[in-house]
Amino acid sequence: MNRLTTFLILALVLMGGSRLAAESRSWRSASGNRSFRAEFVSSDGSSVVLRRLDKKIVTVAWENLHPSDRAWVRERLRKREAKVHGGLKGSCFDNLAYGDNRRTVEKKLKESLVATKSLDDRLVGRTGLNGIYQTTIATEPYELFFHWTDKDELQEVTLRSRAVSQVDYGKTLKKTWTSLISLLQEHHGKPVQTTGYPPQEELQEGKLLGSHLWHTPDKHSILLSTGREGAGYLVSIRFSAALIPPNRLLETQEEAKAPSGPGT
Repeated sequence: MNRLTTFLILALVLMGGSRLAAESRSWRSASGNRSFRAEFVSSDGSSVVLRRLDKKIVTVAWENLHPSDRAWVRERLRKREAKVHGGLKGSCFDNLAYGDNRRTVEKKLKESLVATKSLDDRLVGRTGLNGIYQTTIATEPYELFFHWTDKDELQEVTLRSRAVSQVDYGKTLKKTWTSLISLLQEHHGKPVQTTGYPPQEELQEGKLLGSHLWHTPDKHSILLSTGREGAGYLVSIRFSAALIPPNRLLETQEEAKAPSGPGT
């Protein structure tokens, strides 16, 4: 074995050890007088499953954990849950609220567990918030677009997926559409209006065709749509402060993006 091979093997071992050290953390007993290192695996709220450094899996009852460790687990579970729903859980996107002004919206987006900035800060002054932020739902990215009232208060948030080709419309995009229905139903119950997946020929250029409409308990709306933009096809989720009546499911994509001039 030459020196280069030996060095590479040693580097891989060290990298593996660094990764293990990064994944593991110190856990303490409820009284704080005992501790050990382990990697967090899962928790059902009544116990925590850990993987020790010797690879052995152990289950620790919730009451046997130190309060600081319980707080860490709660935060970890909260972040995991947020990544699963991608901001779809509330009646408005993530931690936003209808009536928030632009400064509040931007502050909340910066604090969000699911929203990330996809463009440089310097572009915000030129384009506003539209298209600057994105979220991820089931590993797929969605750009965020905002609509404001005349009083500069948040009225709508629209999530738009990346466009796919005509070939992918019947399979890839339909799979995305189906998974979104399941997620929205999980958090918002049965929709007040549903239709099937629209055939390609029903989609008009620059327009979104709604298929599922939810009314939230606080009398807001969530609308799932499919649309065509040039040669591409996409899905969108629109959170609206208005109570959209059934059968009004067709809108232009410009309305969905809702640009209202500079600073949107």
